[in-house]
Amino acid sequence: MEFKEENKKHIDIYPTKVGRRILVFLGEIFLTLIISTILFELVIFQISRPIIKYDQITENISSSQEKIFRLLYERELLFYEDNTNVYNINDSLEYTNSLLLKYYVFEDKEDENKEIFVNYVVNYKEDKADRINELYLLYGKEYFDTSSFTSLGTYKLKEQYKEAFSHNYLEGDEMSTEAYEDFNNFRDNVFVKLFGALTDDIALNDLKSLDGTYSYLSLRNDIEDNENVLQNDYIICSYISFVITCVILYFVIPLTNNKRQTLIEKILKVERINKNDMSYLKRNMVISVSLFKVIDAMVLMFLIPFLRVGLSYLFSLPILYLPSLIALIIVIINLFITIFTTFNTSLKEITTNSIVVDESSLNQYYEELGYGK
Repeated sequence: MEFKEENKKHIDIYPTKVGRRILVFLGEIFLTLIISTILFELVIFQISRPIIKYDQITENISSSQEKIFRLLYERELLFYEDNTNVYNINDSLEYTNSLLLKYYVFEDKEDENKEIFVNYVVNYKEDKADRINELYLLYGKEYFDTSSFTSLGTYKLKEQYKEAFSHNYLEGDEMSTEAYEDFNNFRDNVFVKLFGALTDDIALNDLKSLDGTYSYLSLRNDIEDNENVLQNDYIICSYISFVITCVILYFVIPLTNNKRQTLIEKILKVERINKNDMSYLKRNMVISVSLFKVIDAMVLMFLIPFLRVGLSYLFSLPILYLPSLIALIIVIINLFITIFTTFNTSLKEITTNSIVVDESSLNQYYEELGYGK
């Protein structure tokens, strides 16, 4: 745009540097996450609790989980060390693994019932121990001597491991560092994997409690049904929190101030103007830019319920993290466009014929034209 006033200096306005624009991007997506998370925790989720009967659902899940533990304990497919950790699965697995290895170390007939895999296959499925041997070789062949058998018909533990692990069971003694690592590797790579296969088979065969009042499969289905209700609630509440936050940050605030700035743009003193006449954007153009900003903010949307469910649980919510993944791809493409185009124009600028400038540069421009801001 040319100006012929001879008493005015020629002023060049350059786009805001990429680094500052990245700060705006990061500031906006993190602000969206923070506000959405607070809104989720303090308002939206609290409203949903009585609607879905949250307390009753969590109580049902806890009750079903406890019944599963009791079923496994009474069937001698899992053991616990003391009454304070009866319903702690990690402690019970650790203790049961230790009892199983104790049987293989000393081969005491009194400990035969601690071989939970043989107990299940032989006593409940009425199959042979050969199936257990196949699984032991599949997951931990380095631990077993295939030329000799225990009284249960399973492969014996190799002598080197018997000697190494025996120190774990002798009072006042302890295993060497190497033996401790082997012991834990057996737990993680052999025992836990076999236990997972065992519980899957228990569900398939629908093992019942001793009194016949409930079965493993029915309990697991009850847990799954209740957890699905919770998952759907987390997803819906997350989307509601996200939408409300985005409407306020990217539509209400820009459309109600003269400079069409978002909160972060105002803090970092950057403005978006029409590239042809240096005017602020019209409402329809602001809405277009805001839609792109919503896509940017979606990158972290999957994190909204993390305070409620924990980070690892988030990846069991594909309806949340898949849109975030798609948004991330769009943002990366947009970043490349910004870096490698003239004047570092992103899709926001290309689609609205606009340019992002520092507030100080625009102020100087208008001062030179003799306008007050």
